[in-house]
Amino acid sequence: MIDFHPPLAFLLALGSAVAAVLIAGCLGDGSAPEDRIIRTIPPAEVSALMEEKGQGSGIVIIDVRRPDEFAAGHIRGAINVDSVQFSEHLASLDLDGTYVIYCQRGGRSAGVRELMREAGFREVYEIKGGMSAWRTAGYPVVRG
Repeated sequence: MIDFHPPLAFLLALGSAVAAVLIAGCLGDGSAPEDRIIRTIPPAEVSALMEEKGQGSGIVIIDVRRPDEFAAGHIRGAINVDSVQFSEHLASLDLDGTYVIYCQRGGRSAGVRELMREAGFREVYEIKGGMSAWRTAGYPVVRG
């Protein structure tokens, strides 16, 4: 026969409930509902986004390549903030703004995208394949 101890039974039930909640949390898909968009999209989607939002829409296009790469050709309206110094500029950017970021092929901009995610930015689009993909797709590039 098993001796029944009410305090022990309570602790066992409480522990089981806590374990069930923790297990359910670990088995879930981990995607908390957020109002943030941080993602990598192909040049065609970036172009459509820029067209949809229109000129003066508040989209900030940031080229995170070196200044010499930027001068050799960039997206019209882009500003140049070298990825090496990007963290120094985070505080000057609006967390609620809409940003398009790119580098040459996607390596440096992926790091910047993660910096922006960790900092709490609301809407960041990284160009998949960077400037190389943008040019290959035939989108306009300006020099200087």
